Amino acid sequence: MKLRVFARLLLLASPFGVFAVASCATAEEAIGPPDPGATLPGQQEAGSDAGAVVPDGGCDGSDDDCVTEAISCDVAAWCPVATNVSSRYALTSVWGAAPNDVWAAGSGGTLIHWDGATWKPTATGVRNTFYAVGGSAANDVWAVSSTDVIFHFDGSKWALAPRATQNDWESAPLFALRADGAGNVRVGGRWTTLREPNGDTRQGNQFVKTTLDGGVAWAGVRGTFTVHGIWGASADDLWLVGDNSEWVSWQLGVTMHGTRAGGAAEHTWTEVDSQSSVLLEAVWGSSANDVWAVGDNGTIRRFVAGATEWAIVPAPTREALHAVWGASASDVWAVGESGTILHFDGTTWSPSVAAFPVNKKRPHLYGVWGSSANDVWIVGDGIALRHGGPK
Repeated sequence: MKLRVFARLLLLASPFGVFAVASCATAEEAIGPPDPGATLPGQQEAGSDAGAVVPDGGCDGSDDDCVTEAISCDVAAWCPVATNVSSRYALTSVWGAAPNDVWAAGSGGTLIHWDGATWKPTATGVRNTFYAVGGSAANDVWAVSSTDVIFHFDGSKWALAPRATQNDWESAPLFALRADGAGNVRVGGRWTTLREPNGDTRQGNQFVKTTLDGGVAWAGVRGTFTVHGIWGASADDLWLVGDNSEWVSWQLGVTMHGTRAGGAAEHTWTEVDSQSSVLLEAVWGSSANDVWAVGDNGTIRRFVAGATEWAIVPAPTREALHAVWGASASDVWAVGESGTILHFDGTTWSPSVAAFPVNKKRPHLYGVWGSSANDVWIVGDGIALRHGGPK
């Protein structure tokens, strides 16, 4: 069984601990990730997780994951685009404000920017793995690694944001992120300890952005399961997917629906039966009435208006699916292990073809996002793929 993406990448660069950023480069500076030989205090040496390193050598043609046939970009739906980042680094997430303003994040402190012509790396000063990148506009982009490594881009530079937990010794990885134009930012991950003003403690698995003395602050949200995906039709209608097996062994694929009305400060959360006994890693919807979730073993679930549980949807794969995104209700993409790319046309899910490098293993794919139906990006192990529309 393949390791889950977060476990594999977590070991590449530990997100636990506090790291000071001496300076942050602008999006225009073509500066790559730090020297692989350098290690910051509290972090593991780069490449210590062999499972997260993309081999430069070839592969055995008898291996089902080995690409033995060359496919032209004139034919394939997806074509590789050079990232100017070492193939040793995995890209875990992608998001953009426009076709010529796209960010991808990954291991080794990697943040790269697409300007419409090329991908340009930018320095972060950390070696952590960023598990999610997203935002609301070109001047409001977030990248998260852990509760003490949260970065913000204001349109000119990336800077380390205030930590989400109160104590320096408390830290937990963050795997999910949602931001909108109304200024709402919510991050989620593994539970950590929250401290009440009266000194009491509780467990929380999410943080929402607030303000303190005119600056950014974070308010914890109660929860015990590990959040892997956040999506919302609005700030008042949210979905979470994740893993609660630490507390209930069989509850790997938990889903929660959060709603609020009448100006309430907090959401009311309701667990919805996912009909899944495996991990769910990502969630996305075309509207509040049509939501998708994907996860291990090719698991695909759909929730529609009026339903009381998630519907089981057949998938043409047993590979783990790590991300889902769509341009519309009839144009949805899901990506995962061993180069798996699936497309939903409004009726069925079917495989999609990419022009992967020959004599290399099919890369694991972790993120998908597009500015439109004819401009979609996928990122993964040492690779970025672009879809320019039907061929």
